[in-house]
Amino acid sequence: MGPNGSGKSLLLKMILRIEPIDDGEIIIGPNVTTGYYSQEHETLDPDMTLIDTIRYAAPPHRSMSETKAVAYLNRYLFSYQQAKETVRNLSGGECSRLQLALLVLSGANFLLLDEPTNNLDIASAEILEAELSEFDGTVLVISHDRYFLDQVVDRIIVLEDYQAHEYPGSYGDYLERTKEYENEGR
Repeated sequence: MGPNGSGKSLLLKMILRIEPIDDGEIIIGPNVTTGYYSQEHETLDPDMTLIDTIRYAAPPHRSMSETKAVAYLNRYLFSYQQAKETVRNLSGGECSRLQLALLVLSGANFLLLDEPTNNLDIASAEILEAELSEFDGTVLVISHDRYFLDQVVDRIIVLEDYQAHEYPGSYGDYLERTKEYENEGR
């Protein structure tokens, strides 16, 4: 968390090596596979069908038939008709759901999520929360969605004044601690 312009998205892009690191070092372990959820959906190919997008993204050890791809897309609330259409025809929320489906399919064990609930309706946000609760790995998420944060996080890191401050617990726990801190006159 942090105010706009504090470097949250930049941090994710530096972890992904999309942006250069000015100082210091970011080390990703050899057994870590990253998955990136971009709020701009630039990771999606607008000219591919949803079926082909899923089939192409499936790891080689999980070859996926068209029938399996459609069934997989159905878990993310896509109809058979939508599955045959190109990504270009999707709404922002549908692109978000497709990105989530791709992340889960990727087998990544370190997810970097940049505002994942933007454009999501309630049903889609609930799918995201359920997938994250079952996810066996680490998630670094940027979000202004306080309800979402309360459902999925167990630690808050606030970027402020060029420093990172860590708070264990949910967003609600973070609010409690900061209110106590303010009440103590600090």
